[in-house]
Amino acid sequence: MGIKIGIIEDDLILRKNIEAFFSITRDMEISFSVNSIENFLAISNSLAFGSYLVLVDIGLPGVSGIEGISVVRKTIPDAHIIMISGSSSEESIWQSVKAGANGYLLKPLSLDKLAEQIEIVKNNGALISPEVASILFSKISHSEEDKLTSLRKRLTKRELEVVDYLLKGMSYKEIANKLFISYSTVNDHVKKIYSKLEINSKGELLALFIN
Repeated sequence: MGIKIGIIEDDLILRKNIEAFFSITRDMEISFSVNSIENFLAISNSLAFGSYLVLVDIGLPGVSGIEGISVVRKTIPDAHIIMISGSSSEESIWQSVKAGANGYLLKPLSLDKLAEQIEIVKNNGALISPEVASILFSKISHSEEDKLTSLRKRLTKRELEVVDYLLKGMSYKEIANKLFISYSTVNDHVKKIYSKLEINSKGELLALFIN
């Protein structure tokens, strides 16, 4: 099954470039392309079911991209939401992750690399620019031990191992290879982890480790 691409970006040239690129990319199709969260809401009832990756500009007019994450999730609960921004400020990254974003990419976007990186998303990996990953995981490393001590009372040893690999940005497939278990077993572990921690996404998991 192909991935449906959604674009919420007010830069017309960038939006059209993304549309053109994905229109000729295998196993991906443009489902919607709008310039604001308000216009997304206007067409949200007409969206077909499927696997979605939604690129959201952080600096949208009106409702911001960060505020828009919850709006998109109400319509497409399982969407992989990727923030795109010209800013690598810690505050923007933290707020995006806390709001439930699955990734954060910096402009200018390399569309060729983006197509390759979407393979990471297909395997439930986090789509994060190297510069952003450096900031994010550096921040996590400072608080990780204390937070993991707290989680040890709530999670099994194997679940803690899965959490550790998730925090390092590994996909389910990579985790399965590391732990010598099946992809479906990793998926089952993640569902149990999310249930025990009362969260719904990898973004929310990351947010637990951010001061």
